[in-house]
Amino acid sequence: MEQFEQDVRAFITDNFVLVGDTASLPGDASLTRGGIVDSVGIVELIHFVETRFGIEIADDELIPENIDTIDNIVRYVRLKRGLAGSDTTVARDDARV
Repeated sequence: MEQFEQDVRAFITDNFVLVGDTASLPGDASLTRGGIVDSVGIVELIHFVETRFGIEIADDELIPENIDTIDNIVRYVRLKRGLAGSDTTVARDDARV
């Protein structure tokens, strides 16, 4: 497990009491549909990701493909920090462009 994922899992464990231990939470489990994070929690999670990883999340990037699962968050952070391959792009909500 890479450091990005460990940090995200630790934040979720520390801040969302209904989760318990996130070690057994699948990386592709929806945080919102699974009832782990509510709308206020998403705001907290976004703030954490921006401050912890030193990135800015644009409004049009606030979509489930970027922030609804641990796997998506890790992928997104890697992309924003330039750590992913050039064939991958940050998902954007085309309807809002």
